[in-house]
Amino acid sequence: MDGREKFKRDVLDINDYNRPYECENCGGLMIFKGCGEYECENCRAKGFDDYGKARNYIEQNPGATSADITLNTGVTQKAIRQMLKESRLEVAQDSKVLLKCEMCGADIRTGVLCPTCEVAYHRKLEEKQRSANHMVGYGNDKETENKGEKRFSRK
Repeated sequence: MDGREKFKRDVLDINDYNRPYECENCGGLMIFKGCGEYECENCRAKGFDDYGKARNYIEQNPGATSADITLNTGVTQKAIRQMLKESRLEVAQDSKVLLKCEMCGADIRTGVLCPTCEVAYHRKLEEKQRSANHMVGYGNDKETENKGEKRFSRK
């Protein structure tokens, strides 16, 4: 990993989940196929990023813990936590360990907010956007009152 990649991961917290860029067999370019799977454009060899490895392991071993995934695939705990927060993975239905909503502390299986807090958060954002638009002049009552009148004059 070069300095730029390390900077993106550590400082900016941008994670590409160890995406394979070139084929281990022939050195060809790896093309994204979906769900964490990549295919070499030359020899058609398959490769997986961290998400693909974790997803495949979970499909083959339902109810696997994050420690099992790390041990058997090499995907880091930090990457697994990030995938859970991004709702790319979710905690198993029968798991005793759950995530906590960042607003109210309720138990959740994926993401960062429970459904109730997510709705409240988006409503607050909508209201904030509406008030910002109203201040700028969008949907202002004066616009409808002065319809057809000259708005600007040169001095």
